[in-house]
Amino acid sequence: MSATLWVIVIIIVLILMGVRFVQQGTMGVVVRFGRFSRTVQPGIAVIIPFLETLRRVSTRSQTIQMPASPVLTGDNVSPVIDAYFVFRVVNPRDFLFEIQNPVETVQAIMFSTIRRVIAEMHLSEAMAARDKIDAELRKELDEKTAGWGFRVEQVAIRDFQLPPEMKQSMEQQKIADAQRHAAINTAEGQKQAAILAAEGQRQAAITEAEGRAQATLTVADADAQAIAKVYGAYLAQGGSAEKLQAVLTVRSLEALERVSNGQATKILVPNNLASLAGTLAGLAEVGKVG
Repeated sequence: MSATLWVIVIIIVLILMGVRFVQQGTMGVVVRFGRFSRTVQPGIAVIIPFLETLRRVSTRSQTIQMPASPVLTGDNVSPVIDAYFVFRVVNPRDFLFEIQNPVETVQAIMFSTIRRVIAEMHLSEAMAARDKIDAELRKELDEKTAGWGFRVEQVAIRDFQLPPEMKQSMEQQKIADAQRHAAINTAEGQKQAAILAAEGQRQAAITEAEGRAQATLTVADADAQAIAKVYGAYLAQGGSAEKLQAVLTVRSLEALERVSNGQATKILVPNNLASLAGTLAGLAEVGKVG
């Protein structure tokens, strides 16, 4: 094989050694003599063999599950925090050269921030304020990771794992609260039932009283009409009002006599006894007319 052919073969081999492929969702960083040279987009990249190296960095979002870590709340309870964060590389150069262990660094920042925030809260407040804690974590990470070539897209506390004795105490509290609410609801129902029953009795009594009053008025109207007819008929026959009054008084005395002869224990006495003399005189006139 001639020297020219060897040179051609060597050139082809060097070209093939310098051709690299960068996958979608990945960016390449070309390093020459240990220093940053350039970034390469997804596709075909050409480097100088033996002088340059290509380092690939994923730009896809990555989810990191943090190891469970106990924390101490303001009321001296020690729950175990289950948290995670999602990050994505936005600057491959800074990601490779500005921070050595980005995942471990983010975990350390999250742990210190969680401990600081939860230490200022009681357990119940911390469990109800996860959004507040997540926002504080996001703010802290954005400030401290600004020049590291990646961005934390999401950070969240997934769960509070309570000590066994705390779980038992909370279950007992839930049962007590449920029993208390049930007792309150039962008492309220009984109260409403008693009120409705009393209201029903009151309405029934009012209706009955109104019925009796209406019946009395009806009877009174009928008696008034009957008296008016008798009075009118008597006057039409030439009688006088004084004589009619005397007749009515006599009828009243007869009714009183019948009552006194009966078995009644109470006797109603008319209050116009003082006018009996005038009534007897009227009777005499009625006898003369008859």
